[in-house]
Amino acid sequence: MDLVRRTIERYVNLTDADWTRIGPCWREYAFSKGTQVCAVGQVEQRFYIVQQGVQRLSFPHDGQDVCVGFSYDGSWCGEYASFISRKPARFEVLAMTDTVLLGIGYDDLQRLYKELPAMERFGRLIVEELLQGRATREIEMMSLSAEERYDRLHARSPHLLQLVPQKDIASYLRMTPETFSRLRKRRS
Repeated sequence: MDLVRRTIERYVNLTDADWTRIGPCWREYAFSKGTQVCAVGQVEQRFYIVQQGVQRLSFPHDGQDVCVGFSYDGSWCGEYASFISRKPARFEVLAMTDTVLLGIGYDDLQRLYKELPAMERFGRLIVEELLQGRATREIEMMSLSAEERYDRLHARSPHLLQLVPQKDIASYLRMTPETFSRLRKRRS
């Protein structure tokens, strides 16, 4: 559970007393490649930190899965809107590789927010980070060329190109698999 403490402490300082209350709320969950972490229509039960593996966040549209993001080692994972609202998920979270996630349940997290000021601050800072990331992604999708989007992904997360099927990366970058393949060949 060192990963959980290190991750939380990227946002806030924790005392050992805080950690004795926080640590037991987190548990390890393993998912085999191809397994759903959260399905569309299901209420997300946990908010996760990725210990190992790659996951895809997507939604069904016109008979296809539209990829909107990936999570991997040390990042957040889960269908956060469903987790917070307690409403059915609009997105699927799928394990793209064998995956180990460290998760906390909704009730435990809400209790920690109420009991520990550091955890309430942590929750606010996470939402701010998620919103900044979403805004950056929207701007990139609307203002950058396909080649620029590919280059940004390659610079930010080059390992995904080895771990995730090309069709999923192409969907994430909002381009056809053929365009993605041409860009990848040009960049090799």
